[in-house]
Amino acid sequence: MGAACAGALAALFSATAQAKPIAGVIPDLPSHATARHSPRAHAANLPYGGGPVLHSNRTHVIFWEPSGSGLTFEPGYRPLIESFLVNVAADSRKPTNVYGLSGQYGDGSGAAAYDSSYGGAVVANDPLPASGCVEPPITGPGWTVCLTDSQLQAEIEHVVRADHLPSSSADVYFLVTPKGLGSCTDARSTSCALGGSVTGYCGYHSQSSDGLIVYAVIPYNAVSGHCQSDNPRPNGSTADPTISTISHEHSETITDPAGDAWIDGSGNENGDLCITSFGPAIGGSGATAWNEEIHGGHYFLQNEWSNENGSCQPRDEWDTVSFSAPARAAQGKRVTFTAHARDPDGWIVSYAWFLGDGRIARGRLIRHVFGQPGVFKVVLRTTDRGGNWAFYARAVSVLRGGAARTAGAAKSG
Repeated sequence: MGAACAGALAALFSATAQAKPIAGVIPDLPSHATARHSPRAHAANLPYGGGPVLHSNRTHVIFWEPSGSGLTFEPGYRPLIESFLVNVAADSRKPTNVYGLSGQYGDGSGAAAYDSSYGGAVVANDPLPASGCVEPPITGPGWTVCLTDSQLQAEIEHVVRADHLPSSSADVYFLVTPKGLGSCTDARSTSCALGGSVTGYCGYHSQSSDGLIVYAVIPYNAVSGHCQSDNPRPNGSTADPTISTISHEHSETITDPAGDAWIDGSGNENGDLCITSFGPAIGGSGATAWNEEIHGGHYFLQNEWSNENGSCQPRDEWDTVSFSAPARAAQGKRVTFTAHARDPDGWIVSYAWFLGDGRIARGRLIRHVFGQPGVFKVVLRTTDRGGNWAFYARAVSVLRGGAARTAGAAKSG
């Protein structure tokens, strides 16, 4: 799988990748720093390597607070991360946040649609094994506990087995570790959590050795001078910078779970190309500004690469949708509905009609008979090629018997 720093990190992980791929590595950069590869202008989009994407996903969080270690999460840290993933799931299929960009990447079976659900959280208290690595003493935050990816993977596998958790191809696990619990990709300690911009990382995603569990490792990010942690914190929490890392790894796991789908020759995935690109604030100000609103939650997240735009973007472009139909109709008489929709960077693939009387129809043009009089709210839902939805609704008055006084077609909006 790809490393985030082109060349440098790819070389560091080459030996590890032969045994088990490490991907989506977010270089440890302070706020406003420039990545070695820099978010690039439109030169060459991410190529498709032929591998699978996730057409839907279910997220799970493992918060590891090892018993007897004294390593715990600060108040509010865990609930904020959980509420973020709940909100991400609640806004599925909407183009209103950065996740809506994932649908432009797909495989032979369809798009990596923004279709997420939340599977819950586990607080694990398993004791620490002996350290298997050494955090860099100069560039890192000075944490003395250090575990390798293999040790972290073993903990994930243990929790999944012990709690009888699912491990289908759609299940994604986030192992979130507290302040003071360091990690490195392997015992050589060549690349470690918060270990500096060249060899350090803020998170990565991978798969278990048998390929059955897809997971991401999310270290504690809120250390000044590391992991964009001096960016605004709209929730006033040390979990705010961690949430941006989760967003990065989640998007890359959806679009490139096995490291052979959407990834370029330097090992960059869609999040890697935009690690220092943050969209403009849409609310708040200063230290509490936010650039994404997801189901009412406010977050400061990095952009993701958009092949359709050839640039880093904070969200997908809205589809325009409306329909024409008589404002009034007669009971028992056929009514024609015609959809009008446009995707500015793709095309519409399906039309679903919810006719207000319990009936559902599909197609750009439909005809329907209302069996009872009344006022019916008719809703049109379109789906674009990326799997994102758009809606348009209006009321149709159905008159009892006889011919209805038919108004002209409603103006499209």
